[in-house]
Amino acid sequence: MSYLVLARKHRPQTFDDVIGQEHITNLLIKGIETGHLAHAYLFSGPRGVGKTTCARILAMCLNCEDGPQATPPADSIICREIAEGRSFDVLEIDGASNRGIDEIRMLRENISFAPTVAKFKIYIVDEVHMLTTEAFNALLKTLEEPPAHVKFIFATTEPNKLPQTIISRCQRFDFKRIAMNRIVDGLKAVSKKEKYKIDESALFSIAKAAQGSLRDALSILDQLSALSDDGIKEDDVYGMLGLVEVELLFALVDHIAQQNCAAALQDLDTLIGKGKDVKQLLKDLTEHFRHLMVVHIGGTDLKHLVDYPGSIKERLWKQSQEFDLPMILKAIDTLIKAQEDARITESLRMPLEVALAKLTFSENLDAAVPSVKTSRAQPAPSKPRPAAKPRLNEKTGSAAVVPAPKASPPPADPPPVDDEGEEDLPPEIEMPDPVEQDIQHVQKVWDVLTSAVSKEKMSVATYLQEGYPQRYEKDFLVIGFPPHCSFQMDAVGDQKNTQMVERIFADKLRQPVKIKLETVEEQQDIPVEEKVQKTLDSFGGKVVNRWHNES
Repeated sequence: MSYLVLARKHRPQTFDDVIGQEHITNLLIKGIETGHLAHAYLFSGPRGVGKTTCARILAMCLNCEDGPQATPPADSIICREIAEGRSFDVLEIDGASNRGIDEIRMLRENISFAPTVAKFKIYIVDEVHMLTTEAFNALLKTLEEPPAHVKFIFATTEPNKLPQTIISRCQRFDFKRIAMNRIVDGLKAVSKKEKYKIDESALFSIAKAAQGSLRDALSILDQLSALSDDGIKEDDVYGMLGLVEVELLFALVDHIAQQNCAAALQDLDTLIGKGKDVKQLLKDLTEHFRHLMVVHIGGTDLKHLVDYPGSIKERLWKQSQEFDLPMILKAIDTLIKAQEDARITESLRMPLEVALAKLTFSENLDAAVPSVKTSRAQPAPSKPRPAAKPRLNEKTGSAAVVPAPKASPPPADPPPVDDEGEEDLPPEIEMPDPVEQDIQHVQKVWDVLTSAVSKEKMSVATYLQEGYPQRYEKDFLVIGFPPHCSFQMDAVGDQKNTQMVERIFADKLRQPVKIKLETVEEQQDIPVEEKVQKTLDSFGGKVVNRWHNES
């Protein structure tokens, strides 16, 4: 007989054998015992958690020789045929390869025939979300009023892709990922039956890698069983799957806590030298800091949210005390950003190295950020964009261009605020004419604002640079775009992008900001930049194209 993989060899044959889905198996058993049987069932959930297995068991329970039973008898011929996939009355259909309307029409023709031996003719459709829209429409009437001898069981990993008209005609059961400790128990039982020698730590590593899928865990165990006659060790699991050893993660995070960048980079080099995948390392390191966050916040009360043995949980709690919560949250944000950067850069190693440098030099970087922003804001007068000044004169008079310190009755107020190291927003907001002073300030720091946006979303910052702040209109900062930049204006005007820009502007300007976008047309007198004007004066040039505000 050919080799049978563990996932098939040890497939549950009763609802009591199903691991981790008691909330579903208990309902199905109760329905069978009371005779409350639906004509269509929808099993949804992640891969490898028991959807098709429960569908087969339900088919066996409904087709027992003595009528529906909650536990199919082991000596039942019909049940054995169903379990082995040989029954003519229980048909398993792959929705991915039988997804067209022709296959559904053939199914509709066949359901009118009575079952050959069993009591019910049962159709198990796996990955039902792969059916076409036409196929679903052809199935609607049959699914709503099927013959009494027909039952449908649909299984899918993506229920959101199913039409609501299909879902509403079924009894829906949502399968969940299996808890890590339940997977470990299942692996222990299989290892005992197969007489495998395997370390407890290796079982936990397999269960962790399976991510809630018992079938995946059994597949990994199947592969490892051929490695060595001396038994399966934790290192065997790490080596085969390319996972990062827990001890190495603890050592790396210890160096981050000690602000030892050189040691952290050396740890990274060692891991890469061992052939570890950088993306997997990023993922594991992010998850490690997630565990630190959980135990730091909840202590022993939330330890059940961490999928590790008790000894590892204790080490996590001790290590979490080396960080404050903001630092842990910053580490998670930085590592998530590094994962995003790794998807768009050729060097997978560099984003992680940059992330480690940011985390180990976090205090120095935080202290340097204000000075960097100030230094960027101060040289703005050397390359001003005074586009709004003539407009302001036209609408509000020359008082708009008078510097804020001179326009303010108490001239001594601004200097103390400046001495405090205000990053972006001078104290013009306290002046009698705050709107005009605000727009002048926004124009001066426009490059700083767009640069801040680029750190979160480069594309939006690029679009935003095509525009320029025009004025304050009531509570809105009006940003003008030239006619040929309608695409960029629409992109910035997207609701999510607008909310992001308003949030970043508010953070930098230290006051609430709402933006309004408008098109700036031609034929309006607007001054050119200072460098351009000097060039025009030197060579006797002139401006041949100007924009004006549409209003």
